[in-house]
Amino acid sequence: MNPVNVKIKIGEQGAQFLQRNNLPANQVTKQPAGLNFYRYRWPASIQGVAIVEHGAYGFQVPHALSIVGMEDVDHLDEGLADFTINAGITAADTLSHDEARREFITLLQKLLALGWKPLISYNYPRLSGEEAFRYYEEDDSYGIPPNYVPTLEQWMRIDFDNWYLYADNVFLEIKFRRGDESKDPAMAAYLIIFNIHSREAEAKAQFEGEEREHWQDLWMDKIKSLKKERYAKEAELTQRGFTIYTEYEEPKIHPADPVEP
Repeated sequence: MNPVNVKIKIGEQGAQFLQRNNLPANQVTKQPAGLNFYRYRWPASIQGVAIVEHGAYGFQVPHALSIVGMEDVDHLDEGLADFTINAGITAADTLSHDEARREFITLLQKLLALGWKPLISYNYPRLSGEEAFRYYEEDDSYGIPPNYVPTLEQWMRIDFDNWYLYADNVFLEIKFRRGDESKDPAMAAYLIIFNIHSREAEAKAQFEGEEREHWQDLWMDKIKSLKKERYAKEAELTQRGFTIYTEYEEPKIHPADPVEP
């Protein structure tokens, strides 16, 4: 029998993930590069729900379509350190763009209410709300602020860009992909992609190649360098009339955090 609900938890061992979700071992794909992928796709006839377990910050993803969990064979002690969930915004195959916008904003507001906090990359300026969105429109590699409600016109200019959040050593990236609008420009299919990963995965993402395995030793120099970029950008933006969000709370990743230049 196919499960309706699949529970995930960052750091859980792969065998436990399979067992408690009644998933067979053939759901695992082993790659030569040393990564194991734990995959599950709900049949079209089943309304899937992904349950993200993370204490008080846990949440459910209805209309789930598929889940992929990743395990590094060189770091089996870290368990499943990365999950990707694909889901629809609603049960409908297509919906109006404004309904999609409102449903997506409701999702973000629920996460913020649970205690998830906006995450800003170390080399990017600390901005919030409308000013953060203005900066995102200048540089779309900047995360879209979770605490800003875009207008429908702004929403239509967004596609496959990220909202970044964190809560208690778990990091979350959310994006959506808008489907083909050729048949009806007012309607589209929307796919939401959630990427949930561990503190170690977030830390290693700051580095490349072999440096990733030594991130703890390299952390302070790296973050100092990135924050110098941040403060230079903030000085420039201040001259342009932006207000720096000094109340921003940096996640604690390394024992030495917060690191300053």
